[in-house]
Amino acid sequence: MTSPAASAARVRTRFAPSPTGALHLGNARTAILNWLFARRHGGAFVLRLEDTDTERAVPGGEGMIYEALDWLGIAPDEGPREGGPFPPYRQLARAERHGARAAVLLESGKAFRCYCRPDELEARRQAAIAAGEPTGRDARCRDLPADRAHPGEAEGREAAIRLRVESGPVEFTDLLKGTLSIDGDDLGDLVLVRSDGRPTYNFAVAVDDIEMEISHVIRGVGHLSNTPKQVLLYRAFGVRPPEFVHIPTVLAPGGGKLSKRRGAAGILDYRERGFHPDAVLNYLSLLSWSAADGEEFLSREALVKSIDLERLGAADTEVDEEKMAWLSGRHLRAEPAERLARDWATRLDAEELGLNDADLRRAAEVFAKRTRLLSDVTSEVEPIYRAPETGGSAARELLSVPAARPAIHFARAAWADTDWRPEPLARALRGAMGDAGLAGRAFFPPVRIALTGQLHGPDLGEVAYALGRERTLARLAGAMEAMEEERSV
Repeated sequence: MTSPAASAARVRTRFAPSPTGALHLGNARTAILNWLFARRHGGAFVLRLEDTDTERAVPGGEGMIYEALDWLGIAPDEGPREGGPFPPYRQLARAERHGARAAVLLESGKAFRCYCRPDELEARRQAAIAAGEPTGRDARCRDLPADRAHPGEAEGREAAIRLRVESGPVEFTDLLKGTLSIDGDDLGDLVLVRSDGRPTYNFAVAVDDIEMEISHVIRGVGHLSNTPKQVLLYRAFGVRPPEFVHIPTVLAPGGGKLSKRRGAAGILDYRERGFHPDAVLNYLSLLSWSAADGEEFLSREALVKSIDLERLGAADTEVDEEKMAWLSGRHLRAEPAERLARDWATRLDAEELGLNDADLRRAAEVFAKRTRLLSDVTSEVEPIYRAPETGGSAARELLSVPAARPAIHFARAAWADTDWRPEPLARALRGAMGDAGLAGRAFFPPVRIALTGQLHGPDLGEVAYALGRERTLARLAGAMEAMEEERSV
C-alpha cells in the first residue's frame, strides 16, 4: 500500500460540511482525521462550507458547526471565520469562479453546451437501455458543429454545460481500496453546470479543491462514487488529483445507519451530557484506526504524533458509548485539578452550597476518580457538600447506638490538629478508632453519617479533605450537639 505523499508538498486537508444542522459523530470523525493529519505534517486544516443546498440549510447551522469544532479543540486554520489565502470559504459565494472555470472548459472544447430538456434526455436514456447502449452520452449536442446553432438555442432554451467523457477506463487510487477503475461509458458526459446556472456538486467540489490547493481528501466512503468524476475534472484542468482516502462508515450501536434514535446525537449533545471533549476526540480518532502500540487512551498531542492513515481499517465500525464514557473518565482524571474545578463550578450552584475555588479544587483532587462524565459531579460530589441529613430512620438509628458518640468525639479530636491532606487524615482516623476502642464497623458509620448524612461513600479521609477543616469539624460538632439534644428529650 502506498502512503499518501505527505512530504511531496505542503499538506492541506479540508472539511466541507453543509450547514444543515449540528455535526454528528460520523462527520465529526471525518473532521478530526483531517485535523490530525494536517497537524501531524505541519499543514493546514481548511473549513469550507458547502452551502449551495439552501433549502436544507438551517438557521445558525454554520454557528453550530463552529461550536462543535471549537469544543473538540480542532478549530480550522482557514475558513469563513478565519479567512485565509483562498477565499471565499463558502461554496455559494464561489459561483463566479465556478462559472469562469466552466468557460475555460468550453473554450478548450473539453465541455459543450447541452440544450436538451430533462424529459428528452430521459426518453433517449430509456431507448438506449432498451437497445443495450450506454445511457450517459447523447450526440445531439455533443457533436454539433461549432458553426451550427442548436435548435434549442433558437427556442430560447437555457443550456447546461457538460464535460466530454471518452470511452475507456477512468482510474484512480484510494489509500484503503487501492487502484479502482470505471469505464467512461458508465459515467457518460458529466453535467458541470445546470441549465439554471447552478454548478453540480462534483464540479463545484473539484474546482474548489483545485483552487484551494487541497493535497489530501479524507472523507467518508459514501463519496467513493464521486471520485472518478472529480478525477476527470482534475485531468481536464491539467492538475494532479489529490490523495484520496475514503474512511469507513460509522454505524449505530448494533449496526445499521446512524439516526437520531440510534447513536447519531449531535456532538454538542455529548457536551451537554458531560463527556470530556478530549475523550470524544480520542474515541472518534480511533474508530477504524489504531495506534501502533495498541494504546487506546491518547492525549491530543499523542494522537497527532501517532496518526497514520496506513493503519486505517476498511471495515465499518459501530458506536460504543460505553467505551467513550470510559475514555472520558480517563481524560477527566488526567485534567489538572484547577481546570476540572473550573468546569465543575459551571455545573454546581456553588453559592447555594457555600463553595469557593479552594473547595472545588480539593474535591477535584480526590473525587475525579469517582467520575466518568463531567456531569457526574452533581451525583458524586454535590451531595457531600450539602448539609448532612441525619433525621432519617437509618441515620438516627446509627447515631443512637452507644458507640456513635465516642466515635465522633475521637474522630474530631484526632482531626483537630492533623495535617489536612487525605493520607494524614485517614491515618489519624484509624488512630482515633483505636483510641475509642471500637471496631471499624462500629466506628466509621457514625462518622460518615455525621459528615455526609450518607451510609456509603468515598474514603473518609478524602471526604474530610474535600470538605475542609472548618466545615468538617463543624459538622462533627453539630452531630454531637444533635445527639445531646436527642438524649435530653
